[in-house]
Amino acid sequence: MSSFVAMGQLAMGEWRTHFSYDNVNTIAQSPNRVYAVSNGALFSVDKRDGSIEFYSKLSGMNDAAVSDIVYSSDNDCLIIIYENSNIDIMRSGGITNVPDLYNKQLGSSKAINDVFVYGELAYLSCDFGLMVVNLAKNEVAETCYIGENASQVKVLNTVVYHDSIYAVTESALYATATSNPNIVNYEYWNVTSAENLPGSGVVEQIHSFGNDLLLLRNGKVYKRSLNSGSWENVLNDVDIVSLHASNGILMGMTATSVLRVSPTYVYDVIPLANPHDAVFDDNRNMIWIAGDALGIVSYNNLDQTINYYKPSGPAVNIPYRMTFSNGRLFVLQGGRWAVQYNRLGVVMIYENGTWNNIMHTEFPLLPSGSYPKDFMSVIVDPLDNKHFYVTSYGMGLYEFVNDELYEHYTFENSTISTIYPNGNLTQKYHYMRTDGGAIDEDGNLWITSASASNGLNLMDKQKRWTAIEYGTVLTLPTLGTMLIPSSMSNRYKWILSHRYTPGIVFYDDNNTPYDNSDDFASMISSFKDQDNNTLSPLEYYSMAVDKDGAVWVGTDIGPLVFPDAEASFNSNQCTRIKIPRNDGTNLADFLLENEKINAIAVDGANRKWIGTESSGLYLMSENGQETIEHFTTQNSPLLSNQILSLAINSTTGEVFIGTGSGLLSYQSDAAEGNENIAKVSAYPNPVREDFNGVVTITGLVDGSIVKITDISGNLVCETRSNGSLATWDCKNKWGHKVSTGIYLAICVSEDGSEYGRTKILVIE
Repeated sequence: MSSFVAMGQLAMGEWRTHFSYDNVNTIAQSPNRVYAVSNGALFSVDKRDGSIEFYSKLSGMNDAAVSDIVYSSDNDCLIIIYENSNIDIMRSGGITNVPDLYNKQLGSSKAINDVFVYGELAYLSCDFGLMVVNLAKNEVAETCYIGENASQVKVLNTVVYHDSIYAVTESALYATATSNPNIVNYEYWNVTSAENLPGSGVVEQIHSFGNDLLLLRNGKVYKRSLNSGSWENVLNDVDIVSLHASNGILMGMTATSVLRVSPTYVYDVIPLANPHDAVFDDNRNMIWIAGDALGIVSYNNLDQTINYYKPSGPAVNIPYRMTFSNGRLFVLQGGRWAVQYNRLGVVMIYENGTWNNIMHTEFPLLPSGSYPKDFMSVIVDPLDNKHFYVTSYGMGLYEFVNDELYEHYTFENSTISTIYPNGNLTQKYHYMRTDGGAIDEDGNLWITSASASNGLNLMDKQKRWTAIEYGTVLTLPTLGTMLIPSSMSNRYKWILSHRYTPGIVFYDDNNTPYDNSDDFASMISSFKDQDNNTLSPLEYYSMAVDKDGAVWVGTDIGPLVFPDAEASFNSNQCTRIKIPRNDGTNLADFLLENEKINAIAVDGANRKWIGTESSGLYLMSENGQETIEHFTTQNSPLLSNQILSLAINSTTGEVFIGTGSGLLSYQSDAAEGNENIAKVSAYPNPVREDFNGVVTITGLVDGSIVKITDISGNLVCETRSNGSLATWDCKNKWGHKVSTGIYLAICVSEDGSEYGRTKILVIE
């Protein structure tokens, strides 16, 4: 388990990224900084003091998911390549976007495999050929299809060696003169096929080192000198994964070390597991290494000291499912849809600004020889937030006590079924498909099982298990998300059948959870809305209950609302939110009709946060008819318009947003209301002259009336709290910025029974 440095409270309306730094695989250096990429996230270390800086859309980047970086000392810029082929050029004065390739319509892959800088030109090795970017002009200069008859070829990397440009593919070496004014013409490129290159197997890289041209093929390195037409094997006693030449030193990465290679091909060994990239800093006589899970690793050539630089973060950048409970955020990478995703089981926990990651290697191997995979849901003990359960779509149920694995429940020690009871070890232990779960008011744990006769499993507080069957209703192959609405009796459960046989399963244990004989269950796949339209979603993704007891269900045709959880139980009647067009007609549109709703969360003001598959994130009013915010990658720091999951810290109002490109959070202006107005406070306080945000007043009950007055008691403005939070933009009731002084926030509950106040110092 890993613990990291805490982060402070966000200001209202601010964003924060939560990236993984457990897989540093690319590195580049400027005179004073070392840049690195881990799981698509970019950060850097200051060579002088070791301080770490982070880069994202929050700092001006134009995209997310970085795939490669290259620093050009001649042009004093960092070239940033994204997985979607977008390109940024970062200089001290800002970031310039070069979106030409990203916007280009191609019928094939646009992936950029490597970048080589020569003078003002950056040669981009792409899946279709070469693209040349002029760094002085921040524009694409050439696009080259160098295959036969101008066909596409996948270029792995490119190098300029003396008077020629070399580009290598898996099966050939292409070359043309640097003086060639028409490199876009394939006829000007000479081709050497793999049969005429040294070694055997797949060609991997081409490099320039001193007076030699180097070829990496199938783990072996070959050199060709300037005045020699033949290739010679060097470093033949080691298997090289990749090469990097910098400042007169060649770095060779193996599976277990970094080789520091001299111009005569004598090398020293720096032991290090799984290095990916390395650069030589000749000013400090140090080697900086992309050290995978170790972060950025520095190696001092003089005294052989090693230092590690690894920022805080979750283990991976796949926030497939999230749960916030009792002050802690739990993140899982999932997952399943038609089949399991075979993602390693990792539990990521965020508490008080600190990330703790329970890695798959901390679990014992299954009898099949596998680590756990495809964690789906976290069910937290309401009395102990370090006691929780994690379901796996294939490997049963895991119980944790004090954040450590306590028990693994399988077909051998519980009623959880395996789909293949008579199969081999892999089949038995990889097909216990648990997904959703909940703990009821009596402390009973309920777990859903897909493709099993007992689609529900119950474990009481004494660890006694009960298998629950109900004909074909609880044998569905896609049984998943489960909800016990707090507004209803403990006896009622809502369960989604996500796909294949899509619908909602309604289960009633009749207040006898251990006696199945008097139970009731039904599965409804088609619903009637308020206009008597028949709705038959093909896929069900998410479910949440709001503060009024309404159940919101996310489907592939938008959200369905069941206004009263108890009255709607086992009913085919639902509601769709109508939004008037305000165009002089009586027409209205249904909220997010035909959008895929992956996630729904309810905040302290009973507003609905709705995450879509491709249209970003919506914040809707309490009744769903007003769009308060619509965040997309175009108008916000949102990392991706694909929202996978949502979770809300009910105490602070921080909204955690799991996207297809990683996790970030947003400080909203609503949090769960307190039972009483207790200790009222405000932040930031004092408000400095350079602050342009809003002041947040906390510690309130929902709907509190907040009056801002000056020290003489003159009313400046009046507002109302969203849950426990109220905000003030430091303006008076006429919209003018207030002057320097002390202001009072006087807070009174809606019924007048609660009172509190705090002082706010404004400096203008």
